[in-house]
Amino acid sequence: MQPDITHKLPIGWYLKEADSLITAFTNAAFERHGINRFHWQVLKSIDKHGKISKQLYYHMVDKFLTVEELDEVMAALVAREWLEQAEDLYRFTEKGKTAYAEIAALQEENRKKVLEGTTVEEYLATIRFLETIITNMGGKI
Repeated sequence: MQPDITHKLPIGWYLKEADSLITAFTNAAFERHGINRFHWQVLKSIDKHGKISKQLYYHMVDKFLTVEELDEVMAALVAREWLEQAEDLYRFTEKGKTAYAEIAALQEENRKKVLEGTTVEEYLATIRFLETIITNMGGKI
């Protein structure tokens, strides 16, 4: 017998509420470093790839940021001397590598707090569920 889901809110409400709370939680945790969730995502992407092209990176975040907002994020990181820019490519400075390591440790604690009480299996099942919804609606993963 299927559980009764008629008394639950639409899935979109849960997605937006979770995203809103994750953003607020992350921004509050990063406030002492003068960054927000979007700065963190840029830093994490650079850590993963060694460097990023702003133009190519924008296609990954265009649902969340305008071009102008991404320009502001990148300019702020350059102004802090965490990133250096050569044409459209951005990479860490030594100062940026040090800052990233400190912030990454904080983010790991944030991640543990957000996922507290969940299992890896539940996390992966949720991701698979959301991927199915996205592809059912014509989106790409």
